[in-house]
Amino acid sequence: MSSPLLDDLRSSARDLVSQMGELAGVRGLKDALDDIEKAGRKHRVDATVTSAVPLTDAQRAEVERRLRAAHGDDLPIAYEVDPGILGGLIVRVGDRYIDGSVATRLGQLRQTLIGGAAG
Repeated sequence: MSSPLLDDLRSSARDLVSQMGELAGVRGLKDALDDIEKAGRKHRVDATVTSAVPLTDAQRAEVERRLRAAHGDDLPIAYEVDPGILGGLIVRVGDRYIDGSVATRLGQLRQTLIGGAAG
């Protein structure tokens, strides 16, 4: 999770270490720090929200508010439409996957009914 204060502290610490490295005659320290930052950004968490129909602006705003409250204000969120899910949402944030789709719930209900009838 990221915050403006944390970002400012990281930037200040990076600049301080870079300046100290240059004063001490260590070449390439700034480049090394840049590489470390780039590597960290490659592992950044993204979110994907899938719905059966396009979400309204108000629905998107609510989804974004909740996801960013939990995962940070800089969380990139992509939206997809898949009519096959029938309704509800499927949300993926990083390696977390939450399937609240109607299609999945109907499948679970079907399994419950089939399992109950067999017993």
